[in-house]
Amino acid sequence: MNAFLIASLTLPLLAAGADIRPERGAATEGAAIAVYGDAASTATPPPGWNFQWNARGNLGQSAGYESLSYEAGARAYGVKDASGALRTDAPCHTISRGIGYLDISTMRDSAGVARCYVASYKLNVDPAGDVWINHGNLRTPFDEGTDLQVHVNDQPKAHALIKNERRFAEVFQFNLGHLKKGDVINLALGPVAGARKGGGRLFYVIEDCPAGVTPAKPAHILSPVPHASTPQFGADGRIGAAYAEKHQAQFAAVAASRPELIFIGDSITARWPREMLEGRFSKQRPVNLGIGGDWIQNVLWRVQNGALEKAAPKVIVLLIGINNLTAGFTPDEVTQDVATLLETLQHKTPASRILLLGILPRGPSVHDEPNGRIRQTNALLATLADQNRVFYLDVGESLVERDGTILLEVMPDRLHVAGPGYTRWMQAMGPVLEDLLAFRP
Repeated sequence: MNAFLIASLTLPLLAAGADIRPERGAATEGAAIAVYGDAASTATPPPGWNFQWNARGNLGQSAGYESLSYEAGARAYGVKDASGALRTDAPCHTISRGIGYLDISTMRDSAGVARCYVASYKLNVDPAGDVWINHGNLRTPFDEGTDLQVHVNDQPKAHALIKNERRFAEVFQFNLGHLKKGDVINLALGPVAGARKGGGRLFYVIEDCPAGVTPAKPAHILSPVPHASTPQFGADGRIGAAYAEKHQAQFAAVAASRPELIFIGDSITARWPREMLEGRFSKQRPVNLGIGGDWIQNVLWRVQNGALEKAAPKVIVLLIGINNLTAGFTPDEVTQDVATLLETLQHKTPASRILLLGILPRGPSVHDEPNGRIRQTNALLATLADQNRVFYLDVGESLVERDGTILLEVMPDRLHVAGPGYTRWMQAMGPVLEDLLAFRP
């Protein structure tokens, strides 16, 4: 039986403009046989996959497992009742909203029996080396934790207790040894002893790795750890293909236009109306380097790996941190990581001035959480400004009504800004930005 492994991941820096599309089947990383995250996000399981639950037996007795059914309306696999709806007293997994949201739910029935979710994969080839479960990620919302077990042909191979960690998912890898075509790998999640529920958000890859060779450390697919420098990863544990393409396209845009003004951040920055930026700052040839889903660690990686390699902007506008804060990172951790990012930006473009924006409020009202932690964080972020190269501006008040409410026309989903919100934002930020752009050292 193999020990549960928790690891962080570091990546080498890439040359400016380097091709960072993910490699497939690299020997040092192990050749991917099957990718759970890809399989589980489809309405029909690919060949070899079956999503089940232990309806008539204990774990390790696959004769008692039954397949889960897909319900299109719920976009979920589960157990259907007489009406065709999914039962709420049986395991299920949802495929809503793409990567990061493959939610697994398990529970104990009225008799106290643990009803577990089982992802089953039958090998359709003879592996050349040892079979590993790698790039395992599980983020569980249950305080007691979640029980994770791996069986091959009903023989136990690995067992781990995944404790609740609100800031980021725990990662794992297991060596299942030399297997053959037809062997069945069952990875099961269920409630731990004494707990009523289990589950969480799950990703893992089944890999073929040369015997005696340990594959690459598991990637943090769901969320980066504090103080790391890392890109966004796909379900296969490699740099996400779409993410790499966006990074390359942004590098090309910077190299082509040589902008005097750059915006960098997550989806809130990425959604800036292009016509609004170019209408106000056309002479500065603004370039938007926002990428949806980015954490501070992801922006740091992009800056370190070519995003600004051909740039010498007069001003960089930086807004980042809400994804970290929402996931449970502390205000101190967010501030420390933003400070590292600012230092990196200043090293990459030493002549640039940086306008650091406070994290925007979210939700229906600024009086609701998590806005208290947003205010705490912004108070710390403001101390990073030296009024020489780094300047701080909080535009949050421009998005809020006098009574503290946030209108749906300003933030339709209570997080992302819409057109009227960007207009308000520009009115608050525009004059400050023009002053910074006009500065002559």
